Amino acid sequence: MKKLLNAASKAIAKNRRKSLSNEIFSRHNGEVQMGAYKGLKLQGDSNVSRGPLGLKIFGLYETQVVHEITASAPFTDLINLGAADGYMSLGPLFAGLCERSICFEMTEAGRNAVQANAEMNGVADKVVIRGIADETLGAQLDEIGADLSRSVILCDIEGAEFDVLTKELLAALKNARIIVELHDRNMPAGLALREALIARIPDGNRARVLKAESNTFNGIEELERMHDLDRSLVLSDGRKIIGEWLVIEPAEGT
Repeated sequence: MKKLLNAASKAIAKNRRKSLSNEIFSRHNGEVQMGAYKGLKLQGDSNVSRGPLGLKIFGLYETQVVHEITASAPFTDLINLGAADGYMSLGPLFAGLCERSICFEMTEAGRNAVQANAEMNGVADKVVIRGIADETLGAQLDEIGADLSRSVILCDIEGAEFDVLTKELLAALKNARIIVELHDRNMPAGLALREALIARIPDGNRARVLKAESNTFNGIEELERMHDLDRSLVLSDGRKIIGEWLVIEPAEGT
C-alpha cells in the first residue's frame, strides 16, 4: 500500500507541475521573460517534457549551465549534443553570445522543433542541425568547419556520454570547453562511469563537477503570488537525483 501511495503522489505532483508549466508557457506565448535568453521564443511542440517549461519562461532552467555558457562569451560555435527543443542551443545564439549553433539531435521530432524555433527567432541561417552524436562527431565538426578553440560543447545525451566521449574523441576536442550533463547516478554502474570518463580527459585539461542549486523566485511577482506548493513544483527540475555536470576546460594557454 505504501508503494502504491508513493507512486500515486509522485504521479499527481508530476502532472500538477506540467499543468502549471503549461499555463505559464501559454500565458507568455512561449517567450522567455528574463535571464540571459530573454526574448527567445519557443513553440510548445517538441520531444521533451513540458515540465520544465515554466523554468524556461522565467529564465531559471539549468541556470548553472547558462552561467558557464555566458562566462565563455564571446565564442564562435555552440555545439549542442542532444539539442532537444533548442532552448540551450538557440538561446546563446539569440543572445549574441556566439555566432553559430551546431545542433546534434537523434530524434526527428527534436530536429523539427529546433528548426521551427530557429526560424521563429530569425536565426535559422546561423544554425546547423545534424542527427545523432556518435563516434563520427570529430569528423563531422571538421566538415562543418568548427573552430574548437573558440567553441563551447554542451552534451546532454541521457547517459550515452560515457560511450560517445571516448579517449580519442576527447583528445580531438581538447581545445574546446565542454559541459557534460552526468547521468551515472541513474545507471547501474554508477560512479565508476564518471571516474572512467574523467580518466579519459587529456593531460593538461582541467575538470570540475558543477552541481545544481536551488532556484530563487525573489523579484518574480508571478511566482510570489503562487501557493507555496505550486511555486515549489514550478521551481523544481523534476529530477530523480540532483543535477550534475562535468566541466572540462582547455589547458591554459591553448
